[in-house]
Amino acid sequence: MQISEEVSEWMMAHAPDVEGTLGRVFNGTGLLRGGASDYVTALAVACAFPVMRFIMDRCVYGPLARHALGIPQGDPKKTDEPVSQQQLDTYDKFKESAYKCGVQVCFTIVLLLVGLNKPWFYNTKLYWADCRWPCEAPISYGERFVYCLVLGFYVQAVPMLFLWETKRKDRLEVFAHHVATIVLISYSYYLNLTRVGFMVLVCHESNDIFLEAAKMARYVKHESLTTAIFVVFMLSWFTTRVYMFPVFVIRSTLFESRARAAELGVQIQPHHAILNGFLIFLYCLHVYWSYLILRIAVKQLTTGGADDIREEED
Repeated sequence: MQISEEVSEWMMAHAPDVEGTLGRVFNGTGLLRGGASDYVTALAVACAFPVMRFIMDRCVYGPLARHALGIPQGDPKKTDEPVSQQQLDTYDKFKESAYKCGVQVCFTIVLLLVGLNKPWFYNTKLYWADCRWPCEAPISYGERFVYCLVLGFYVQAVPMLFLWETKRKDRLEVFAHHVATIVLISYSYYLNLTRVGFMVLVCHESNDIFLEAAKMARYVKHESLTTAIFVVFMLSWFTTRVYMFPVFVIRSTLFESRARAAELGVQIQPHHAILNGFLIFLYCLHVYWSYLILRIAVKQLTTGGADDIREEED
């Protein structure tokens, strides 16, 4: 309550300068003032990701995959030495996992660099400290950069899911996840709820590092390393996506936002229902994937195999 009282006192003290304050706030956010600058930036990032991936495949991921899998140098599809179709499939999957692992490492580093020095990173009530839906809270260049970067990645991830990625049984669920993520990123930016959106990303991006690392270890048939990394992945998954995401983020968007709105006497519908609807839908996908993860864990314990049960069999 102390935080709320301080915020109320600040707003009363600055009431005569509301127009000037809003001008300064919206001046740093092209999306909120009706411009398209951040959309254009995100679109440019979306176009850059496939180009970057193509270059990295040729220069980094391809050579790394060939070395790790014992495939002859050069294009494995054009080499004179015999390379089986299974080796080619594993070669493509290894490159895909290496790419995703590298992207998630970069995302996690950027998120921590931008977020760790923010007071709202540690206190969910501060998500709403300057909020009237949309919020009047200023948004830093770091937060704008994160939003444009991640939005661009997921925009290009939708077509790449069907054009480039390995075919898996949960492709439609992944597609739904990407679409929900794009909507949440765009919608939270429109409402200037970037603190909430930022923390959603924090809960989601880091554990994919361990998932892709475990896949790479499995592709090179290093069973003990695969098991060790997969255990770390499970711990991070259930800690961030299954526990922290609903307990800290969704709880705050459901209840603390309403308490703040009641305190200010402002109307937050339909935005409250729409935002929480997408967050809960995202969490339902996590529950489904948690079931698949537990199936993989049981299979590892009972048979010693940790194959990705999402992949289609020939």
